[in-house]
Amino acid sequence: MSKIEKQEFIDNCKMTINSLYELIVKRDDYKTNTGLQDITDVLSQVDKTIDGSKYPERLISKLVSYIYSMGPAHKIFFPKDQEALINKLGVFGQKAGNAGLYYASFDTKADFFKI
Repeated sequence: MSKIEKQEFIDNCKMTINSLYELIVKRDDYKTNTGLQDITDVLSQVDKTIDGSKYPERLISKLVSYIYSMGPAHKIFFPKDQEALINKLGVFGQKAGNAGLYYASFDTKADFFKI
């Protein structure tokens, strides 16, 4: 991936992350669901660190895995608009290929703050 392609990729990811963040924060159950709060914490951390990431596609893959693991754990249902953005991030994460599968085992939000 060239530098220009990488920057476009990062910009698209950040735009999607910010859109998802805004939708989640506006949810009625946001203040009472700690899982949603954890997801927004991770979204903002990824938004801050993706620019300096050597492999941003891996980071996005990990983010998507984390979001999907939080759903059942905290009984989170994502409406279609949020699901569409998560799926879009999933497509971005697919650029990591098989490596994304092996490196995408982030289970806690603390893992994202160690990067």
